[in-house]
Amino acid sequence: MKQVRLVIRHDKVEAKQIATDITEALSHNDVTTEGSNPEAVIAIGGDGTVLEAASIAMKLNVPVCGVNVGGVGYLAEFSQAEVADLADAVANGTYSTRAHSTLFVSTGEYSASAINDVVVEKVVSQRIIKVTVQINGKPLSTYRTDGVLVASPLGSTAYNLSAGGPIVDPSLDAFILTPIAPHSLLSRAIVLAPDAVVTLSVTRDRPARINVDGRELCTVSPDDVVTIRRGDSKVDFLTLNRHPFPAAVRDSFGLDHA
Repeated sequence: MKQVRLVIRHDKVEAKQIATDITEALSHNDVTTEGSNPEAVIAIGGDGTVLEAASIAMKLNVPVCGVNVGGVGYLAEFSQAEVADLADAVANGTYSTRAHSTLFVSTGEYSASAINDVVVEKVVSQRIIKVTVQINGKPLSTYRTDGVLVASPLGSTAYNLSAGGPIVDPSLDAFILTPIAPHSLLSRAIVLAPDAVVTLSVTRDRPARINVDGRELCTVSPDDVVTIRRGDSKVDFLTLNRHPFPAAVRDSFGLDHA
């Protein structure tokens, strides 16, 4: 019998009901949500829940998908009305997968993979930090800023978008460097080649931290070197090819259309 793992946002009543619905739909197709060898991971919630599920899926080397529960769900491709179709596709193997690039960050003894973004940011809200940026070993700029963000294309619609960075088609193999509220003439984001290596160091004697997909990895001291590059692994998203990139952006962000 096929197995699927569910990752549920338990503080949402709707998520619990959808979990019940999809469990029943899968069961009718001889697919169980129990077991240690799932063929896919299904997140029920918002984009944060999808990120949690995607981390699990990467470790298991299986695809992930999300059923959106309220709010903006750019990563959660499926609506509540598509639960039955999703269950049928999983049971019959009639889905496609899309591989998306990840990021890898390291500093000292700490390292982590990121699906959306890596952020080096200030700890004390009233004080900016000074971050020196190099690309492939060559100096780019030193920013007086709230932080510097490096995002994958998939993560371009998360913190990167709020910080003024561009929306990037997630099928592209690239990543984005975006300063956060910089005190600088160079305030625009930069789209980098997939083999670029970004090196950051905090040069002002103020505390800073590294956040990976919204979770703190560690704090960094002045002159600690933080290296960010494309991850060795990709994350596979399960899809029925119903929501192409323009439609996903339009629907997620409520854009007007004819």
